Amino acid sequence: MDVSLLVAQMQDTLSTIHSTVVSLDMAHHNAKLDQLEQDRDGAIQALHVGFSAESDLLGQKRKAERDQIAERQRQEDEERERRRRLEDEELAARDQNEDVERGLKLRGRDKDVKDEADDLISQVEVEAQRMVEEGRKTLAALEEKRRIRSPFRPAIY
Repeated sequence: MDVSLLVAQMQDTLSTIHSTVVSLDMAHHNAKLDQLEQDRDGAIQALHVGFSAESDLLGQKRKAERDQIAERQRQEDEERERRRRLEDEELAARDQNEDVERGLKLRGRDKDVKDEADDLISQVEVEAQRMVEEGRKTLAALEEKRRIRSPFRPAIY
């Protein structure tokens, strides 16, 4: 067998090994994971900021509503005083129900965002593992090919 042919085959095999090792670079997947985590954190932050802003606005609305009710109540007689107490109780119950519903809605949205991000992260991790396994198989095949082709390998007796 010609030495130059063997050198060419060896260079081809080394080039293939190099290409395979370079293709196993996890930087792209790591960057994708980092971006997904940033997106998830940003979405959660936006939910909390929106919730806080909505709470402030709702607080102002409630205060204005209570101010109106208090003014009207001062002008009413004894019969109206009984109705005012009933109205205050109904408002408190409604406010509490609204707060409970909004809290449940926030927790649901928060969970949805986290679940979606976790699903995407899992998909990226599975794809990365598949690429690593394919790379290992390719390297093993190349190693086996190298062992079979090597004329300089001493015979084992």
